Amino acid sequence: MNKAEERLFKLIRENLPKNVSLIEDVASVLDINYDAAYRRIKGKTALTLNEALVLSKHYNLDLKNLSSENSSENKVISVEKTHGEISIDFLYNYLNTCNIEIQAVLNSKKGKIISCANDLPCYHINNSILKKFRIYLLVSMLPKKENVKTISFANFNPSDTILDAYDSFVENYKKVALIEIWNDFTIDNLINQITYFFEIGLLKEDEAIAILEGLVNTLQQLEQQAKNEKRAVNDNTFKLYCNNLISLSDTIFMQTDTLKKAFVPYTNLTYFKVTDLETSAQVEKHLNKQLQYSTNISGESSVARKMFFNKMYQKIEKSKQKLML
Repeated sequence: MNKAEERLFKLIRENLPKNVSLIEDVASVLDINYDAAYRRIKGKTALTLNEALVLSKHYNLDLKNLSSENSSENKVISVEKTHGEISIDFLYNYLNTCNIEIQAVLNSKKGKIISCANDLPCYHINNSILKKFRIYLLVSMLPKKENVKTISFANFNPSDTILDAYDSFVENYKKVALIEIWNDFTIDNLINQITYFFEIGLLKEDEAIAILEGLVNTLQQLEQQAKNEKRAVNDNTFKLYCNNLISLSDTIFMQTDTLKKAFVPYTNLTYFKVTDLETSAQVEKHLNKQLQYSTNISGESSVARKMFFNKMYQKIEKSKQKLML
C-alpha cells in the first residue's frame, strides 16, 4: 500500500464512530463486497483513481492533503458554498438544501445540531404571519434591478412552492436533537426589521403588531421546549443556553453517525460548508468550549430561563407600545 492510501484509510478510521466497521463502511461506499474492501484497506489491492475520488468525496477529504505529510497548521482545506449566486430562486434552493442536510441528521441515531444563534433561526418560525414576514424579509433583501421597488407586506403573496418548502423545512427541524446558544440580543434584528418596514410605510400598524404577537407565540413554544428539554414532536433533546460573553456567529455544526460538518455564514443565508474532518472537529470543540461559558436555561434552570425569556417579552412589548404611539 502506498503512503497516500495508508493516510486515506487512517483518516477515515480515525473519524468513524467506534461502533462503525471501517471495512463495512468502505464496502458500502464503494459498492463492493466485504473481502474486496478488506483487500484495499490492507493494501493487497490498489485503489483505482475513481475509488479514491469516491471515498474522498463521501468522507469529505481533500486528496491534496494525502500526497505529502503536511503540517496541520498549514493545511489547505476545501469548502463548498451552500448556494450559488443569490437570485429569485435563492430562497427555494436554500430551503431544499437545508432539508437535504437535516434529513441526514434525522436518519442518524446519534445525529445532532449545535447552533450559535446570533439571529432567531428561520427553522423556529412556524407562526403563519411571522413566517410570511420572514419570507417577505428574505425576498425584499434580494438584489433587484434599480427600477424594481419592494412591494408592501399586504400585497406580498409567497408562492405555494415556497410555502411548502418552508413548511417541510420547519417540520424537519422540529424533530432533530438540538443544542442552541442564544444571547440577550438574538431577537433584536427581527424586532428592528419589523420597526423599519413599519416606518417606511410597507407594513401597517396592525400587521406589525400581529407579527410581534407571532414572535411571542414562537418564543413561548421554545420556552416550553427548553423547560421539557425535548423537541415539540418527539423525544429528541433540546438544550438552550445563554451566552453574553462571546459574540455569536450563526455557525452551525451538524453530526451524523459517520460525518461531522460545519456551516459558517459569509452573507445573508449563505454558508461555507466545511466537511474537512479535522476542521469540523475543531469547530465542534470550539462550540463545546462556548457551552462551558454559557448559562444552561433548560430543564431545572427555571429561574434563569424565566428571567431570559421575560427580557425577550419585555422588548417585544416595548416595541408594540412604540408602534401604537
